[in-house]
Amino acid sequence: MKNIVLIGLSGSGKSTLGAAVAERFGLDFFDTDAETERGAGMSIAQIFSEYGEARFREWEAAAAQAAARRKGCVIATGGGVILRAENLRALRHNGRVVFLDRPPVEIANDLDVRARPLLAADAGRIHELSRARRERYLACADVCLPCADGLRDAFERLCAFVRGAYPDADFAVIGDPVGHSLSPAIHNAVFAALGISDAYRAIHVPAGGLEDFARRARASRLRGFNVTIPHKQSIIQFLDETDEEARLCGAVNTVRVRDGRLTGYNTDAEGLLRAFGRRGRAYGGGDIAILGAGGAAAGIAVKAAREGARRITIFAGRRPEKAGELARRALGAAGPHKPELVAAEMKPDALRAGLCDADILINATPLGMRGMADDHASLAFLEYLPARALVCDLIYDPPQTKFLREAAARGLETMNGLDMLVAQALLADEIFLGRALNAAALYAIAAAAISRKKRDGGASREAFGAE
Repeated sequence: MKNIVLIGLSGSGKSTLGAAVAERFGLDFFDTDAETERGAGMSIAQIFSEYGEARFREWEAAAAQAAARRKGCVIATGGGVILRAENLRALRHNGRVVFLDRPPVEIANDLDVRARPLLAADAGRIHELSRARRERYLACADVCLPCADGLRDAFERLCAFVRGAYPDADFAVIGDPVGHSLSPAIHNAVFAALGISDAYRAIHVPAGGLEDFARRARASRLRGFNVTIPHKQSIIQFLDETDEEARLCGAVNTVRVRDGRLTGYNTDAEGLLRAFGRRGRAYGGGDIAILGAGGAAAGIAVKAAREGARRITIFAGRRPEKAGELARRALGAAGPHKPELVAAEMKPDALRAGLCDADILINATPLGMRGMADDHASLAFLEYLPARALVCDLIYDPPQTKFLREAAARGLETMNGLDMLVAQALLADEIFLGRALNAAALYAIAAAAISRKKRDGGASREAFGAE
């Protein structure tokens, strides 16, 4: 997140407006004049009096360098910070520079010159400074913000600018990692087909940055964002509300932003169900087996229970107690026809009992994903599946995991997570745009975009399930 750097004449409102805007958006505020005073241990007036302007500019440059090292901060600078090119180079490197263009006559009328050494002898000198510096202010700025109609108007203008800068996108996917996500390719292709110019991009949000991102998303131009691993469960605590399916699943992959409020949804489970529908498969009346007990597995189990599955078996590896928790959640979400729910460890006897009559087996773990050091230690359990079973891996990179290769070698029908990725993305777009879409027509467009992305730039590193 880039800094917002305010430049302009002394008295143009940089400190007042900067502090107010930072408070409005929950951003940090940094005042280079205040930092200069702190570093020197005296007021700016005292610095000028005892050491002169040249020494002050040295301390000011150090403060500008310190400000430039910040991220996602509103920075108010001194009126003369532009006099040194190195100050602006540093501040522009990670900042967007805003010139607060307040008329010097207004400044002269209400300026308190006691703390401003260059104006102490003559407040009218502000006109001279304006003539000398205005062109440089304009040359340095990314944006010139007129401030001729009072601080209230300037505040609203600056808020509008910041609102469009944090983050600089209409829609996004967040995750850690996220740099090679396929989501931007899919959503931007869909938007282009719909004649929508809104931008969708990937934003890296580390595990400790979710709260900060959520705060900024409320004030930004973002209208929605998708959530991928590892944030699908932890994002919930920073949302204002979630829909019923996300609440039951305990995981969110889609967030709508409206009037500063964040609402969470889960399109993963419905996306997978629609992907199964393309294969003529459904949960209703079926025997469903799930490997894993994380966020993806939770959504699948809840959806299968609500869709009338006859039996759902959840296998957990390292933490078998999670399978029991998930089974209880799925049972609570089921309709009047309760499925048989079994929580089991991934051991031979349990696998044989849980898979011998399975219609669909779903790998909802990241085992086998590209970049993962671990894979399934043994896939001998595939022998327990009946010939009619569909074997699904939520992973789509690589497109055929060892899990799917072994299943195919046994003559079983297989599918990877790509159909689910596209289906859940289209569902997310319906939430973002507030209208139904022609999924059948857009599916082909999204699939073509994925093919181009893979050909031109490689597949996603975090390619597990839906985004």
